[in-house]
Formats: sequence, structure tokens, C-alpha cells
Amino acid sequence: MTDSFVTGVTGFLGRHVAARLASRSESDRLWCLVRADDPAHGRERLQRSIGRAVGPERAAALMPRIEALPGDLTLPNLGLSPHDLESVVTRCTAFLHSAADVRFDQDLDDARRRNVYGTQQVVAVAREAAKRGQLDRLDWVGTAFVAGLRTDLVGEDELEHTAGHKNNYEKSKYEAEMWLRSQCEDLPVTVFRPSIIVGESKSGATSNFGMMYWPIQLYARGWWRTIVGRPTTRVDIVPVDFVADAIEVLSRPAAAVNTTYHLAAGEGHRTIEQLAAICERYFDAKRAKYIDPQFFMRWVRPILNLFLWGKRGRVLKDGGAFFVPYFSDNPTFDTTRTRTALGASGVAVPTVEDYFETLMDYCVRTDFGKRALNEGDPETDATTAA
Repeated sequence: MTDSFVTGVTGFLGRHVAARLASRSESDRLWCLVRADDPAHGRERLQRSIGRAVGPERAAALMPRIEALPGDLTLPNLGLSPHDLESVVTRCTAFLHSAADVRFDQDLDDARRRNVYGTQQVVAVAREAAKRGQLDRLDWVGTAFVAGLRTDLVGEDELEHTAGHKNNYEKSKYEAEMWLRSQCEDLPVTVFRPSIIVGESKSGATSNFGMMYWPIQLYARGWWRTIVGRPTTRVDIVPVDFVADAIEVLSRPAAAVNTTYHLAAGEGHRTIEQLAAICERYFDAKRAKYIDPQFFMRWVRPILNLFLWGKRGRVLKDGGAFFVPYFSDNPTFDTTRTRTALGASGVAVPTVEDYFETLMDYCVRTDFGKRALNEGDPETDATTAA
């Protein structure tokens, strides 16, 4: 029996991970931090969130193994009540921190409050569990893009660099991982670094229509057939089911600790041109043209700010500010250790061509998150497209 303390269960990745952890064994129990008025409200939020990943019926079946702990990452000891804090530090042997503020446009102080300070508070609680002789592992979900503006091959052990970062999300996660490495050498810490997470490989389901979905939405709607990016830019995407499956395998009680894993496509990445070719075939549209990202940001976007209004203008302008840096140039992430560790588990990154059109199917069916699917389908909630 394993009791695990988990954060981030109401997030896109976290709900998939939690469903897998709760499915390990009927004797396993999850203690989940959730922003809520009380435990009943927390359970309602958790069940609804997990239902978006695995469907309402499966979520209901898993809830007897899940405890809702009202709290807040930005408060000392995570805002847990004395009773809940005592329950966690005396019963939980595994900690999984997957909560984060992933907004690219956030103020740096806000990003640090949730991503750095929140990490520090999870570690503080984990340390108390360690003092009680309870802590077997502390798993932390970061991002492969702590590599920031690097454009070379990034090793799974590498972190510190001076290349800079594309946004405050990356910077705050970099600072959090730097803090972990400097302050937690005495704890059994394992770091997971996903790259760009997209929808499920088998259904395409997602609740996050940002990042790479931004240019696809523009192209599909016929709003903008010019790609802001270089054709040869590497794009590393991974479906959420692969990331969740990998975390489940690599966080099992007997799995290694004090290591770092790139949950990325690695050498299986694709270029913008290769992904664009799939979109051209799928939407039966004209071949995309390209515009240099620096030229776009310096000369074209200011004109858009002046003359484009409404939905189309907002999507073009906001996406240009937040996502264009990822279409300029990116690193390649080494995944040798991850592939070796996953080994015979059967968990492996699927080939992009095997699932990319499935992602497009889901985008079309939901109008990029604007239209809900049938009740009971994963990710049925309509969300605002970026």
C-alpha cells in the first residue's frame, strides 16, 4: 500500500497522472491538494477534473481512493489545516508535485510565487515526512524548456546556463529546479521534464489549445496562411497520455530516485515544415508560406496592433507575443536515460505522424475548444482557445 501526496490534479497533465496513480492498486490512496472551500467542494472539483481525463464513470470509481485536502501552494505549509498536515506527514511516503502556473504572460513575481515558492512549500512538507521516517520519494514535474533559449543538444543532467528564457514561466521553473538541486541533495528527488504537451494520442482530447494549436487554428480558419517561423525549426511535442504513463512508471515505489528524465520526443522531433505538411493535407489547403519571426515581431505585429480588432485580431496579436519564440528555434532534448528506464514497460513516445491527424480531428469536432462534446467523453468542457 502506498499513500501519495499529489498536487496539480485539477490541471491538464495532473488529472491524467492522478487517474493512473489511483488505478495502481485498490489499496493505494492519493491525498490531493486542491483549492477549495472545504473537503466536499474539493472532492467535487477533483472528481470533475479526473472525469475530464477518463470519463465520469471511471472517475467516480476512483474517488474512494482519493482524499481532497483544501489548501494553496502560495501559503506556508501549503495552507493545509493542522489535521491534514499531520495526516500527510505521517501517512504519505511518496510526494508528486505537478502543480504550476503555466501562463506565458504572467508577471515574474506571480510566476515565482506559485512555481518557486510553491515548490519550496511542498519540499517543506516532504521534509517533515522525512523526519517521521516516511519519505521514500519526491517527484517534481518541471519542463524541458528550462533549457530556455539554448538551441543545441540538452542532456538530461544539464540545467545551469546563461542563454536566457523565452518567458517568465520558463524562468520561474528554471529557478525552481535550480533551487531543488541546491537545497534538496539530502532528499530522494526525481525531476520529470516534459516538452510541449498536446492532446491524447488515441482521441486527440485536450483542454489546452495554446502553444502549437495557435498557428493551426489560424491556418484552419483561413485567418492567416503565413507561418511565423522557420521551416527547419525543431518542434518537440508529446501526447499527454505518454507523459502521464511515463510518470506513472518512473514514479513507482521501486523506481530510481535522484535523477532527471526528459519526457520528450528527442530525436523523434519534427520540423515546422513537416507539421505544416500534415496540416496542408488534412485541411486540403494551400501550401503555407513563412515569415521570419524576428521580422514579424518587429514590423508586422505592431501593424496588427493598430488595424486588427475582434477575435481574429486578438488571436493573432496575443499568439504572436506568447508563442512565436517557440517557432524561431529550439533545442533537441536527449532522452537516452528516459528510454532506457522505461525499457520493457511498453511506454514509448508515439510517432508524430501516427497521432497528429487525431489531434486535428479533436480540434475540428470541438471548434478548438469552443464546443463541448457529448456528456461522458473525456475533456468535454468547452474552453477558450488561445
